[in-house]
Amino acid sequence: MKHLKTALFIFLPLLLTGALLVGCDRVPKGLKPEKLVLFTPETQLAPPGSVQTNAIRVELLSHAVPGLLGGKGTTHPIAGKRLTVTPIDPASGIRAIPAESVTDAGGTCNFNVELGKGFGDQYLDIICADAPEIRRRVRFLTGVALENNQQEISAGKPLPKPMRVTLTAPDGTPIAGAPVYFTLARQPSKAGKLSKSSVKTDAAGVAEITLKTDPKATGRYEIRAEVADSERGLHTRPFTIEVLSMCVMRTLIGVLGGLALFIFGMTLMSEGLHQVAGDRMKAVLAYVTRNRVAAILAGTIVTSLIQSSSATTIMTVGFVNAGLLSLKQAIGVVFGANIGTTVTGQMVSFKLDGLALPAIIIGMIGLLLARRAAWQGSARTLLGFGLLFFGMNMMSSELESVSSFPSFVHIFQMFDCTPQLGQPMSLGKVLGAIGIGTLTTMIVQSSSATIGLAIALANSGLLNFWTAVPIVLGDNIGTTITAILASLNANRTARQTAAAHCMFNVFGTCIMVVLFYVPFRGVPCFLYLVNSVTTGNVFIGENVGRHIAMAHTLFNVTNVFIMTPFIGGLAWLCERLIPAKKATTATVHLERNLLNTPSLALFCAMRALADMADTAWRAAMLALRGYKDGKPVKVSDIEAIEDQVDNNQADIMDYLVQLTRKDLSELQAAAIPVLMHCVNDAERISDLALLIARRAEEAQAQSAAKSFSKDALQELERLLEKATAVARLTHESLQDGRFLGKSVGSAVEDLEGLAHVSMQNHVQRLQDGLCTPERGLIFVEVVAAIENIVRHLENIAQRSDQLTAAGDVSQCPEGAPSRLSCPT
Repeated sequence: MKHLKTALFIFLPLLLTGALLVGCDRVPKGLKPEKLVLFTPETQLAPPGSVQTNAIRVELLSHAVPGLLGGKGTTHPIAGKRLTVTPIDPASGIRAIPAESVTDAGGTCNFNVELGKGFGDQYLDIICADAPEIRRRVRFLTGVALENNQQEISAGKPLPKPMRVTLTAPDGTPIAGAPVYFTLARQPSKAGKLSKSSVKTDAAGVAEITLKTDPKATGRYEIRAEVADSERGLHTRPFTIEVLSMCVMRTLIGVLGGLALFIFGMTLMSEGLHQVAGDRMKAVLAYVTRNRVAAILAGTIVTSLIQSSSATTIMTVGFVNAGLLSLKQAIGVVFGANIGTTVTGQMVSFKLDGLALPAIIIGMIGLLLARRAAWQGSARTLLGFGLLFFGMNMMSSELESVSSFPSFVHIFQMFDCTPQLGQPMSLGKVLGAIGIGTLTTMIVQSSSATIGLAIALANSGLLNFWTAVPIVLGDNIGTTITAILASLNANRTARQTAAAHCMFNVFGTCIMVVLFYVPFRGVPCFLYLVNSVTTGNVFIGENVGRHIAMAHTLFNVTNVFIMTPFIGGLAWLCERLIPAKKATTATVHLERNLLNTPSLALFCAMRALADMADTAWRAAMLALRGYKDGKPVKVSDIEAIEDQVDNNQADIMDYLVQLTRKDLSELQAAAIPVLMHCVNDAERISDLALLIARRAEEAQAQSAAKSFSKDALQELERLLEKATAVARLTHESLQDGRFLGKSVGSAVEDLEGLAHVSMQNHVQRLQDGLCTPERGLIFVEVVAAIENIVRHLENIAQRSDQLTAAGDVSQCPEGAPSRLSCPT
C-alpha cells in the first residue's frame, strides 16, 4: 500500500501534466480573424523605384480564446487565410510582390515591395480577404534619407554628429534649396531645444540640425520633420527622428531606489503579516509532524502568510537547530516554502500600480493610529504592499525610459537565450542567465526582489521570456544562500537542512535545463506549458510579466512533485555529506533565528526550561539517593551538573532579555517575567542538590551516614516516588502545555502529608531508641530537602499554567514525538 501511494504520488502529477499539454495543444476550430500584427515598421524610408525585400511581414490572429484557467484568453495564429496588398494611390507606382498570399502555419505572410518613382509618401493596405474590415496600412517615404538617427548620448552633452535629412529627386540628383521643418514633438522634460526650426537643403540636398538635451533627464527626444516646398510640389507627411539621452546617475538612482523601496515594502509587509499571523505559526507547525505532504503544506501556508521564503527557511533551520523538527520534516517545509514564495511574484505581475499610493496613505494612517498589535500588523502590511508596488512602478518607469537604448539592448543581447530559427537554445547563454539570476539573488538576499526586477525588465521590453526563465531558475538557486548563512553556526542537522534546500533547487534547475532541449510543437515543453496556461502568447511578446510569474510557480510546483517521493533519499544524501559526530552534545534549544517570531521564541524558551529543570532534578535525585543510601555521590559530579544548570540559566535569561527588545503582544510581554521566575526555581533545585551532596559527604566523613531502619528507608523511598511524580507532571506541563498545576498541587499536598507522617514516625523511632540522633538528623535533612525541591517544582508547574493560559506559548505541536520534536 505504501509503494502504491508513492507510485500514485509520482505518476498522477505527470499524467495530469500530460493531459494538460495535450488539451492545451488543441487549437479551437472555427476561429475568426480578429487583427493583423505588423512586424515591420509602419513607416519606411527608401530610394524611389527601388525594390525592398521582405519589406512587409504580418501575422493574422484570432480573437482571444479563454484558456483552461479562464481569464482574458489567448489569441491564436490563423493559417490558410488569403491576404491582399493594394496601393492607396495606384498612380504612385508602388506595388507588393506578390500582390496576395496565404498565411502559413504560423499565420504569417511576407511581401516584397517595389516603390514608385515619385517623391513623397506612398501607401499600401494589407487586407484580409475573408474580413475586409481587418486591415493595416504601411507607409513608404521615397526620396528622403536620414543619417545619424537614434543617437545615444549622455544627458546634457552635445550630439556627436548632427542629424541629417537628405532629399533626392526621382532621377537620383540631390534636391537643393528645399525647406525642411523640424518640431520637437516629445521630450522627457521641457529643457530640450533644437538649434533651428527650419533648414533649407544645401547643394548636396542635406539639411542639418542639432539638439540640446536636459542634463537631468533620461528618455527619448522625438523630432518631427517634414518637407514642404509648394513651388516645386515637394511635400511629405511628418516623419520622426529620435535622440536617446540618458542621465546615468539619475537612472541608476531611480532603478536602485525603486528596488530598495520594493525590498523595504516586501520586508515591511512580511513583518506585518508575521505580526498578525505569528501566534498561528505553531498551529501550522502542528501539521508538520504528520507526513511529508503535511510538511509541504505547512511550508507553503507559512511562506504565503509571511511573504518570505528566506524567513521560512531561516525559521526552519532554527526549528531544526532547536530540536523541534527532524531533517525529513524540515525538508518538507523547505519544499513548501519554495511554492509559497511564488505568491509574491504572482502578485507583482499584476498591474496594481494605481493601488500603491492609496495603500501607502491608508497604511500610514493606520500605523499612526493603531494601538493593538494586530491592527498595527495589518497597517504595516498595507503600507508594505503600497511601497512594494510603488517601488515596482519606479523600476519599471526608469527601465522603460532606457529600454530602446542600443547600449542597454546590447547588454541584454549578450545573454539573450532566444534560439535561432530551427535551432535549440544556446547552452552557454542559458547557463550564463542562470548565473546572473543566482548572483543577483545572492546580492539582494531576496528571490522575490529578483523576480520583481525580471518582471520590470520584461515589462519595459529589455528582457524576453526565453531569457527570463533561466534567470528565474538561477534566482531559485541564489535564494538558498540565506539558509546556508543561517546554518553556519547551527548544529549539523540544521546544516543538513540548508544543504537539502540547495540540492533541491539545483536538482530542479538541472531537470528544467534538460527540458529546455525537449521540444513540443517547436518550443521547449516547459515553456510551452507555461504559455498554454497563461493569458496571452508570450512568444509574440504578449503579457511577458505574467508568464514569468507563472514560470516561477510551475517550476517550483513541478520540482516539488518530482522530488517529494525522494525526501528520504535526499535526507540520506545530506547525512552522508554532512555526517553527525559520534559524540553529540545536547540539543540547543535557544535558537536566535526565531527571535523575530516571539511566539516561537517563547516556545523554544519553554523547551530550554524543561531541559534545564530535568537536569536540575537529575542532580537532586542523585544527591538525595546517595544521602539516603549512605553512598554519597561525588560532589564534583553534582558541581558539574550545577554549573551546566547555571549556564543554562544565563543563556535563557539572555535570550529572554533579547526577546524583550522585539515587538511583543501584551500576553507575550507578560509571559517573559513568569518564565524568568521559572528559570530561577529550576536553578534553586540544582543549588539544593549541591547542598545535599556536600552535606552527605560531610556526614560520610563523620561516620554518621549509616543505614536507616527498614521503616525509615521505606518512608524515604515513598517520598522520593512522590517527588518523582511531581517532577514528571511538571515536565509534562512544560513540554505539552497542559494545565497540570492543580494535579501538581494535589501531588505536593500528598507528599507533604506523607512527610508530616514520616516526621511523626521518626520522632517515635527516636523515642523507642530505633534511630540515633545522627541518623535522625540525616532523615530530617533529606525530608526537608525533598519538600523544598517539590515546592520549586510546584512553582514551575503553576507558572506553566499561567503561560499556557496567557498565550499558548508552551503547546507542543500535535503529533510531535516528545523525545524527537521536543527533546528533553
